[in-house]
Amino acid sequence: MTTAETYAFAEVQQRVKQFSYAVGIGAMHTYIEQAGKKQSNWIARPQLTMSYDFGKGVFWKYKGYVSGYQPSLSAMSDVAQQIDKYQIRQGNPNLKPVMFVANEMQLSWQSKHVNLNIWANYSYDHKPIMDETFEQLIDGQSYAVRTYANHRGFHRLQVAPSVQVRVLNNSLIFTVAPFANYYVSLGNSYTHKHFNPGVRASIMGMYKGWQFFGEVTTRYNNLWGETLEYGEFYHHIGLGYNADKWGFRAMLMNPFSVKGYSIETKDLSALAPNTQHAEMRDFRQMLILNFHCNLDFGTQRRENGKRINNEDNENGILSGTK
Repeated sequence: MTTAETYAFAEVQQRVKQFSYAVGIGAMHTYIEQAGKKQSNWIARPQLTMSYDFGKGVFWKYKGYVSGYQPSLSAMSDVAQQIDKYQIRQGNPNLKPVMFVANEMQLSWQSKHVNLNIWANYSYDHKPIMDETFEQLIDGQSYAVRTYANHRGFHRLQVAPSVQVRVLNNSLIFTVAPFANYYVSLGNSYTHKHFNPGVRASIMGMYKGWQFFGEVTTRYNNLWGETLEYGEFYHHIGLGYNADKWGFRAMLMNPFSVKGYSIETKDLSALAPNTQHAEMRDFRQMLILNFHCNLDFGTQRRENGKRINNEDNENGILSGTK
């Protein structure tokens, strides 16, 4: 298999008083060749960023762009792998690159004691590469074949407001950040929807180098294709101290938990649904100790991060899990 990806981009930035914007024009070319079959595709990648400073702590920002991605080597691998007595996983060499559109908006207000912020994101994947399960007879035996295909579409809507209150000269900080995720997975033969509300809340107190902190986060779930992953529910409390050149921190994970740590993954296919549930009951009342010191010396140089990552870390092997 031979794959190649070429990317070009140009951007113009301008600021007019409190308003600033950046307009970008780009293009991506993907090339895939396997077993004599060739694919060559162009995807336009425009981008628009706008922001406005209203004054008195009110700020607004918007970012929208079109981009794309090509199939992974493992998903295109023309290999069938038996999972168990009834299931087979195989790749799909006919997969095509995907175009997606993303829109992100943020509105914030900051005062001396209160920060209000709302972040929202909507994205749409056109013909996304998602999982698919169908029945196939092989030597008289019926198998559930799990593979990948370009499906109709995928919608993702996320909203996350937050409130932060600072009192006692910013030495005590309370933060509450609810969130809501809504996913719509449009397969060729299925439609799945999932709504995931949740919240993250934290407290931090500081006094003469000492820190007290605590946080609780509910499950952050993710739907893709016919796979629904439930995130972890966790909380922690801790105490720390920071000096000029050193510091330490002691943190207790899930101090009030009964069942400890758990995650769950559901396959929603009508042909072969399954649920995988994992628990780690020892992951509660767990004490974590951390100590750090600053040994920086000599000449320091600043390195700018690259905008494009073309590292090849795909091994091209299908996962053998269900």
